[in-house]
Amino acid sequence: MVSIAGLDDWADNLEKAYSLSTAEQARITKAGADVLKKNIAEYLRSHHYRNRKTGEEPHLADSVIDDATNIIGKVDGSSVVGFPPKKGYIARFLSDGTKYIHGDDYLDKVRNASLDEIYKAENAEYQNILKEKGADNV
Repeated sequence: MVSIAGLDDWADNLEKAYSLSTAEQARITKAGADVLKKNIAEYLRSHHYRNRKTGEEPHLADSVIDDATNIIGKVDGSSVVGFPPKKGYIARFLSDGTKYIHGDDYLDKVRNASLDEIYKAENAEYQNILKEKGADNV
């Protein structure tokens, strides 16, 4: 039989677990975005990296960016992964293809292959947040 005090503790822990601030949500999604960023860069290095001079511009594999904001730069709990505008069109050519380049569809491949790893990273960050809040047994 569960005591009333036990139910109160359980309810308090549950409230801590589900009342996440926007900044905490952004921390969780940023953890997943970091994993996706790393995996996209690794894929580009292993499949599309050539040793050539790129001038002062970094290679596409070195240009993957992530941020704990939405696409327009507002902190709303989401995170984005992508490329800077100067590199975005190159990334699209590699993914979608052109008249001269066979498309690789690497963005979907990497995203789908990374889902488990992304979820694990997000869950680990979520558990860290819960520990910081003092929630246990959730």
